[in-house]
Amino acid sequence: MLSKTLFHVIPFLLPFIAYGLYVFFTRRARAQGATFDEAPWYWLFSIALALTGASLIAVWAFTGAPAGGEYVAPHLENGQVVPGKFN
Repeated sequence: MLSKTLFHVIPFLLPFIAYGLYVFFTRRARAQGATFDEAPWYWLFSIALALTGASLIAVWAFTGAPAGGEYVAPHLENGQVVPGKFN
């Protein structure tokens, strides 16, 4: 569950991390006083939402059951529980 959550949280945080690294590593930005107080919050948040939306669309498009698949409920097989799945 944690990996599924991080798959959507990390793309949201990437623009903020990238801007923070830019401010930290560029002397020009520090000399001009570019800090998170003056950050382009609108653009950072917009890009973060776009990346999160792209990750949601990727999960929707590339995971899940095949169309017309048949669900096989969990059952016991040789004393072992076999989890449910789509065929």
